[in-house]
Amino acid sequence: MSNEERILFKDKITKKEYTVLVKELLNAIDMGEDVLKKFLLGCENPALYSSHGTYQEEGHDHCGGLKGNRFTEKRFCKCLYYRNGKYYNSEECRECDFADRFDITGNYRITDYEVPAYFYGKGIGEIDLIISDGKTQYATELKPYKGNEETLLRMIAEIMTYTIGYPTGKYIKAIAFFEGTKQAAEFEEAVPEIKELLTKANITVFRFEKTGEKAYKICRL
Repeated sequence: MSNEERILFKDKITKKEYTVLVKELLNAIDMGEDVLKKFLLGCENPALYSSHGTYQEEGHDHCGGLKGNRFTEKRFCKCLYYRNGKYYNSEECRECDFADRFDITGNYRITDYEVPAYFYGKGIGEIDLIISDGKTQYATELKPYKGNEETLLRMIAEIMTYTIGYPTGKYIKAIAFFEGTKQAAEFEEAVPEIKELLTKANITVFRFEKTGEKAYKICRL
């Protein structure tokens, strides 16, 4: 099966078969890394990102601002990174058209965004954010505070897909959502299988909690 023909596990997720799919993913984890890779990616030998992309660590060092106030997850992640990182430019930020700008408080910081997955192919996106406490880097699938309906299982499957292949210890997998969202509510009422999956897949959960009109704190749950 070619990379174009394969079906990623994350794209099979439906509400109708939600619990069944959770159990299938748990079983794939139990069967080891090779089986899990094939299960998530839909093929045994996916292409490496290094053969196709040009991303370099520390390469996101300048933001020229955003034109227009159209809201997307990618734009939101970009703004979170540049507004709250070492490459913040107050003048460019003031002139930016994007209105959804927030300050991040607390011990966790955003140190990169849109980091490529280890494997490459149709349907495989980027790691939304790298969140760090100064020691550990958390590869994080983020869902914004508006405009999304994704389930926790989809978020889990995405971050597992985008990080599989990276050397052990490079990143800790994580998912993040905002308080008051559909994902926050699902987490509070999560079925036992989801909690087992988070534990078995070693996935950290973060919640963005509001601390001011335009400020959030990243809290580990």
